[in-house]
Amino acid sequence: MERNGCGAGCLVILVAMTMPLVLLAGVLMTVVTIDGAALEYRAARERGTMGSFTARKLDCSGRGPCYWQGVYVSAHGTKPNAWIFGYASWELSEGDQVSALDAGHDVKVFRPGYYDLVGVLMMAGLSLAILLLPAYLLWRTLRKRPPKPPRWRPARPTWRHHRL
Repeated sequence: MERNGCGAGCLVILVAMTMPLVLLAGVLMTVVTIDGAALEYRAARERGTMGSFTARKLDCSGRGPCYWQGVYVSAHGTKPNAWIFGYASWELSEGDQVSALDAGHDVKVFRPGYYDLVGVLMMAGLSLAILLLPAYLLWRTLRKRPPKPPRWRPARPTWRHHRL
């Protein structure tokens, strides 16, 4: 029996061609998620270099929340184009100077003790879904069930019995 005009062989070929690409995307997404989770963990545990962040400009151009751009200065150097996470847009103003933690990202610095658990969980769930998608598609493609026979039902009479 064909589904959507494509036989079982066509579906196996389609899944076999797309499965490596989806698996590669899932592995890359998992690597990014693990790296991001490690960075967030270091920031939450305040492991990194403490310094000060001076807010310069509020950036609300992306789809996500607004964040402050500015200058991060520590004993180990300066990041002139840093972003700080952990402060809402209304918590800082231009020129405000706050303590910040460099947990190892190129431009991202954190409010000490800040942890984005929701973001990490969302990325982990998406990575897991992408990794499990090829297995699910292969299972659905290779699963063979014989078609169910139609249920036999006695025909209903078209006339009615009248009680006397």
